[in-house]
Amino acid sequence: GPDDSYFVWKKNGQKMKACITEQSHMLFDGRVHVLSWVKDSVSENTEYKCSFISKMGNTTSEVRITVEDKGSAGQDGWTKEFDKWRSAISEHDKMMQNWRKTW
Repeated sequence: GPDDSYFVWKKNGQKMKACITEQSHMLFDGRVHVLSWVKDSVSENTEYKCSFISKMGNTTSEVRITVEDKGSAGQDGWTKEFDKWRSAISEHDKMMQNWRKTW
């Protein structure tokens, strides 16, 4: 990633400033691995956009979270899926910390 690169997070079109985590790690060939994510809770349908911006170019990822009734039959499935994602992010964070210690 170029030195001028940065992330911009938007929630329902509004720029976010809180709940954002960023990590970067230098690779052997001089490139940089960068990652950013948001920890947030929603009670209504919400759209998130993450833009990675630099002088070399820009890219944007979008996701829409649809909130269902708490009594919905899909709630258990969502809870399990959320736990899987939380576990994956935690594992990635541990891996990044180990890389940082090693290098």
